[in-house]
Amino acid sequence: MVKKEKHEKNVFGFGGSFVASCDKIFDIMALGFLWFLCCLPVITMGASSAALYHATVKCIKHNDGYISKEFFRSFMLNLRQGVMLWVLVVSATLAMHLNIGILMRETEGYAGLFFICVYALVSVYILAMALYMFPALSRYDMGCVWLVKISMYMTVRYFGTTLALFLVLICVGALVWKFPMAMFFVPGPTMFIMSDFLERVIRKHEPKVQEPAGQE
Repeated sequence: MVKKEKHEKNVFGFGGSFVASCDKIFDIMALGFLWFLCCLPVITMGASSAALYHATVKCIKHNDGYISKEFFRSFMLNLRQGVMLWVLVVSATLAMHLNIGILMRETEGYAGLFFICVYALVSVYILAMALYMFPALSRYDMGCVWLVKISMYMTVRYFGTTLALFLVLICVGALVWKFPMAMFFVPGPTMFIMSDFLERVIRKHEPKVQEPAGQE
């Protein structure tokens, strides 16, 4: 009987597993609201996504630091590159859709259909790149060109992970389509789920820290 009471105290008491789980859920939801808030200028969506990934992995997964502090630190650190990369992604995607629209109006037959499919696939590929690009921005210290290159590589090299990320996005998109108000609540949980897949890739390409010569 004593052991049972002790177990219940550990679970439901302050610092117990139940309270800790509730804290994590609250933090995940709060990070989603921070992401949504910092995405309002639209042009900052890339930097906000990088900050969301950074804070999710560091604070939620590794229990290190405070969510608001880590989120805004990453946001400000990656703001310039995040804006540049986001503008690049949006511009490239719009260009693909513009070409699709022109082809649908001006062409007929299999030749037009072929190029429509090509531009549609390129649009999907750009979205897949973006799924890796902003987590990589939050972790790697490299220029925009190299971030684009490594995102292109990861999209193809880890094709299974790319499919898993798209599956998560499709499920979340279907949920938001059915319940539009869910868009305010899903960003945090979505990144929490996606970070499980992304971390397996991101960690593989982290630069290895070399120990000083002569030190064992």
